[in-house]
Amino acid sequence: MYGEAMSRKIRYPHDGAIRFQSIQTTHHLFKTIHIATMKKILSAFIAAVSVSLSAWAQTAENPILMTVAGKPVTRAEFEYAYNKNNNVEGAVESKTVEEYVEMFLNYKLKVAEAESQKVDTMTSFINEYRTYRDMQLTPHLVDQAYIDSVARSLYDKQVERIAGRDLIDCSHILLTLKQTDSNEVKQEVEKRADSLYNALCSGADFAALAKEYSEDFGSATRGGKLPTIYPGMTIKEFEDVAYALQPNQFCKPFLSPVGYHIILVHDRKQLEPYDTLYPTIIAALKRQNIDEASAKARIEKMMAETGKTREQILLATLEELEQQTPDLKYLVQEYYDGLLLYEVAKKRVWDAAAEDTDGLHAMFKKNKKKYAWTEPRYAGYIVCGKTTAAAKQTAKLLKKGLPEGKTLSAYLKETVNKDSVVVIATGPYLAKKGENSTIDNLCFGDKTRVIKPVRKGFEQVLLTGRRQKQPKTYLDVKQQVVTDLQQELEEAWVKELRAKFPYTIDTEVLKTVNKH
Repeated sequence: MYGEAMSRKIRYPHDGAIRFQSIQTTHHLFKTIHIATMKKILSAFIAAVSVSLSAWAQTAENPILMTVAGKPVTRAEFEYAYNKNNNVEGAVESKTVEEYVEMFLNYKLKVAEAESQKVDTMTSFINEYRTYRDMQLTPHLVDQAYIDSVARSLYDKQVERIAGRDLIDCSHILLTLKQTDSNEVKQEVEKRADSLYNALCSGADFAALAKEYSEDFGSATRGGKLPTIYPGMTIKEFEDVAYALQPNQFCKPFLSPVGYHIILVHDRKQLEPYDTLYPTIIAALKRQNIDEASAKARIEKMMAETGKTREQILLATLEELEQQTPDLKYLVQEYYDGLLLYEVAKKRVWDAAAEDTDGLHAMFKKNKKKYAWTEPRYAGYIVCGKTTAAAKQTAKLLKKGLPEGKTLSAYLKETVNKDSVVVIATGPYLAKKGENSTIDNLCFGDKTRVIKPVRKGFEQVLLTGRRQKQPKTYLDVKQQVVTDLQQELEEAWVKELRAKFPYTIDTEVLKTVNKH
């Protein structure tokens, strides 16, 4: 994927951590792409797209710029990628056409490798591709008549439900009661309700009382304000009282199955005409994904009328749209390429580097000067105990390190927290000065920094670890070492692919990029 910005779940191979981020693909993706869960696509479909691209490429308006493993790449496709990625906000640097074409070639070679491994036939890949493709097609398959019919149906049902009665805008104060409460409790709550009513009669502000005393906490923060009330929306006892009030009137406390209420009616009005409410209804339907439902209904209708399968209809729709919008063609193509590249790069570069313990050790040993720190780190745990004895016992245990396969919390539960939690530990840390207030104070001697217990009641805070001047193994600088090993594997892989697959670049066509 060398262009489309998407929000995806990313698993970085160097540490296995999962993070969410916005992926804005740049030319760096031709070196190493950190995108997740990319699967494969239907080979028959790709073949059809390739034929279409080949036919179009023969025109003078869109000549072939390169061929990679026998597949043509047109000037327009290259321009789409080059212009899109050179305009990415926050890109480190812009590339010349000559620089970019080399990275683009490497990218296409990786795609060719994925296809040679039949990655594009995997079911998981096909499903993910189709999900993305359908997302691109949905806006073009929306049936506005369908949406309007749903909106009208909703309005008509509301008219039937209201049956000519008003809509009521109101607030309330609620003092809750349980069915099992004693008579004494009920009498006490009734007295509190009467007291609030008397305060209102004396001029107290309804919203202020609701915020302070109402036990309907959802509405209390809004001064007791409720959604618009209509017949059948709420319990009968509440509805009967509300409909007996006029604007600016409040009622005496009354009992319902949930407790004592006092209602203040702000306004009463008839349901507005359909045309007036139409934008509001449509906006609500959009939030409930009516576009997707509409597209689905339209596809089902086309299937019934033509006898075609859902996939046939979507492929025909995509082909038609590609003729009208060439960028859509390249958007789909780059997603296909990106899905393929992810699978082969993950196996050959990212996972290979992260899992190669010997290679990481060798990379660290070879580049120790590069990984050297300019200031020391604290390596170890922070221990917070309810007592000094518990904290010291835990610090002594953790100095030996965690047993293999044990998590920190599980180990503490087996040792010092058997009967109750008497100590909490966090870490392991590898922190330099300025990164953690407690470590700054206890390890680096900065007494201006505050010692912070992880939880109230666990005030006895100790460190169990060491002050470390330089990284001892690759684990102390793992992210950097993994990245460097990935780069080394990447370079070797590209060299291998250039020898494995035939490719050509038409330098004369390259000179015309963005100049025709």
